[in-house]
Amino acid sequence: MDFPISVPSIGLVDGKFVDEDPLLGTPGSLIPAQWGNAVTEEVLHVITEAGLTPAELDNTQLAVAIRLINKQPVLLTDTGVVNAYAAANSPALTAFPAKGFVQRIVITNSNTGPATYAPDGLAAKPIYGLGLQPLQGGELPAGVAILMYLVQAGVNGGSGAWIIIESLGGASQIAPATKSQHAVNLGQVSGIVGQVRSLKMSVTAASATATLTADEIVVETALGGLRYCLASFSKTINLATTGAGGMDTGTAPVSGFVSLYAIYNPTTATAALLACAQATSNGSIYSGANMPVGYTASALISSWPTNAGSQFVVGYQLDRKIYTDPFQVISSSTQQASLVSLSVALAAPINAKTVDLIQSGAVSSAGFAFFAAGDSTGISQRGYTVNSTGIQGVSVNDIPLITAQTIYYKIITSGSLTAFTLNVTSYTF
Repeated sequence: MDFPISVPSIGLVDGKFVDEDPLLGTPGSLIPAQWGNAVTEEVLHVITEAGLTPAELDNTQLAVAIRLINKQPVLLTDTGVVNAYAAANSPALTAFPAKGFVQRIVITNSNTGPATYAPDGLAAKPIYGLGLQPLQGGELPAGVAILMYLVQAGVNGGSGAWIIIESLGGASQIAPATKSQHAVNLGQVSGIVGQVRSLKMSVTAASATATLTADEIVVETALGGLRYCLASFSKTINLATTGAGGMDTGTAPVSGFVSLYAIYNPTTATAALLACAQATSNGSIYSGANMPVGYTASALISSWPTNAGSQFVVGYQLDRKIYTDPFQVISSSTQQASLVSLSVALAAPINAKTVDLIQSGAVSSAGFAFFAAGDSTGISQRGYTVNSTGIQGVSVNDIPLITAQTIYYKIITSGSLTAFTLNVTSYTF
């Protein structure tokens, strides 16, 4: 109201207006014209603003008008720029409101990534989605958006943020699903744990450091747990340090193997590599006791050999196959007429699935046969038979390790076996 209100107290009975009673000689209540007209105009203004026609005998119109007006909220106009939104309220906010305060804004610039909102010249606060994470792009297209101010621990450090309650035509951010009937976000439905696309790692000289890249890596909080898809992954691992980007604890094994895990912190949207001895963890999910604080999801993405100096040996990885310099697993001149077991534990990690072999040998007379298999019965048996002497460098690939780090082989000649070596050249895990 734009006038002072003086409550007309003369002639009130129990706080209410009364009529004059000539029989009893009691006067009626006195109402100043300015006050009476002002109250009447205020009521009529609300009724007409709601689109109603004032009716003198209808005493419910004001309540109906208020309900209608509440269904027609004020729309503010975005006066900011891309990813930095602003608007003016009337009256203007002079301080940040209590949590739950809502703003309805006509967005003019679609966001391309993380965004902020600063009403009435107040400090800019980040805009988050319903998953309480920063925006990624496309959540605020041109159109109407509803933002709610939230102050909550764990959201922007507890210092306040604007949450998108609704954005017409925008991508909706939701929290990760935790039950079978929950809606899932895109990051939860991309493949299975450990699935990779175009993963590469190259070590050209023995070193404690290496860089691993991939177009995508899928990590999970547990087998069947929350799933995240890490895009454009490029991280460096240093076996001489501990924590994210290094060993989980202690030092790298000597002439052994390290398991490399992609790990992810969903609160900060931060990814890293973590190494550990294969005895600590070699499964699809990191199972050790030293996951860096805040990192809750992981996936095994490499099992790499180390040398006597606890460094990565020379090698190359493509997706889930690792190529190394040939590693000799046997040198013998003894024939084996039937399949016998042979450990490849020094050449392939405990979680290796298959190995590729190269065999070389020489015989003193014609007739030579070599076979390798996954077990003593000959599952996936592969090999060759020749009728010449001095056979060298023949490859036998994809021998399954049905028993961990163990293959089966036999070698037969029609004469004497003067030399026989077998080397592992690569393995899958």
